[in-house]
Amino acid sequence: MLLKRFVSYSHTMLLCSALLLSGCFEKQPDGQKTDPEATVTTQENSAANASATAETAASAKANVNVYLEISNGMKGFMPAAAAGKEATTFQNNLLKLISEVQDGRYVSGKAFFLAKEDAQSHPVLDSVSYNTMKSYIVSGIKDDVRGTPLPAMLQTVLQKSIDQGAVSIIISDFIHGPSDQGQFISLDADIRSSLREAEHQGLAIAILGNTSEFFGTYHPAVKKPEVRRTLQGEEIPYYIWVIGKQEQVQVVTNRVLRNLPPQQAYFGFEYQKVAFTALLKEKEFRPAGVVYCSSRNADPCTSVNLQPEKSEPVEFTVALDLSSLPMSMQSIDYLKKNLKVTATGSRASMVSVTGADESIKATPDLARYSHFVRVQVPQLTANSGAITVQLPHVYPSWIDKWATDNDNNPAAEPKKTYQLNKIVNGVQALYRDQSEYVFSATLQFNKAD
Repeated sequence: MLLKRFVSYSHTMLLCSALLLSGCFEKQPDGQKTDPEATVTTQENSAANASATAETAASAKANVNVYLEISNGMKGFMPAAAAGKEATTFQNNLLKLISEVQDGRYVSGKAFFLAKEDAQSHPVLDSVSYNTMKSYIVSGIKDDVRGTPLPAMLQTVLQKSIDQGAVSIIISDFIHGPSDQGQFISLDADIRSSLREAEHQGLAIAILGNTSEFFGTYHPAVKKPEVRRTLQGEEIPYYIWVIGKQEQVQVVTNRVLRNLPPQQAYFGFEYQKVAFTALLKEKEFRPAGVVYCSSRNADPCTSVNLQPEKSEPVEFTVALDLSSLPMSMQSIDYLKKNLKVTATGSRASMVSVTGADESIKATPDLARYSHFVRVQVPQLTANSGAITVQLPHVYPSWIDKWATDNDNNPAAEPKKTYQLNKIVNGVQALYRDQSEYVFSATLQFNKAD
């Protein structure tokens, strides 16, 4: 987004506060005095930000293409409906998904496709109506449809959505069934090649893993000792992939899909800036020791003066707006495990991380922030330096747990997908040049006089 220069500093601050979701903030030089008449008060700033945040969230929409694989291997997820017969988890979840795409307020344009293979073993995407896709989900797949090799399906789907300027939602068991057995060896490279346009176009990918009861013929990738098996309700994994621009993918995951499964993986997600500030005056986050903002009127405060004592280390809170991150990355448990505090010119560590409760959300000075990191500084090693709160990219541990090299007997080894780790490694290779961190928020400091 391009910001025009404003003559008035106050106008700049007001615009930046209204655009906090895109990370806009302005630092003040140490010791700079600000004209009181040109200073936007904290209350006004917070109110403007809260209003802009609500407006942005309410207006965020995405064009969406939904792709449902209808190969023989998917039939067991969608048994025909009958009186007294409960729907599978897959059917319940997919009906909610396509209903939200069809009628939800966060989808502007939508299209539905059935993914299959033609007689020449080429992937085909049949454009269908919402009602036709719903009929497949509730009544089952009647035709004999071979599964398309995974890389070919992904490449065709991705190009279709790029051509139409839409986010892709792909629903499949992601069991790779190539006609050329050598493709089992090259699966990770083939996946990367099939999705190369995602890298070239700067797209992000979200992978969501779930399981469902499966009734009918199961077609494993590994054909020995059984070419196929009949299952009666065993749990089989299925996946929803969302591919598109980062902001659009987040509209889909946060507002269209909403109730996401615990198994989530995100690739290509990166935040150059997140809104943050040192909280030094709020009673809810009272600091300890000698620490104060380097500029009296700075809002946000991104530079502090501090002086730890032997008997009393400095402790203070850094507030962050992480509301634009994927929901799983916003969880307190995830942040406690993965968030890092690093420093130059001092020793610093993370004491705790908390989320905004209802009282904080109702406080104008704090409402713009979603998370609060308590930092301890017991010692300085230089007269100035920096303290950084950062979140590394973390490879999800569930991927390896759900991967197997032999999927022939899912009853004996449930919730496994053949070479899922290689599939995801192919995706991860697209982002090898990505920053090591999802975000970094750096606070400057000087030794207090």
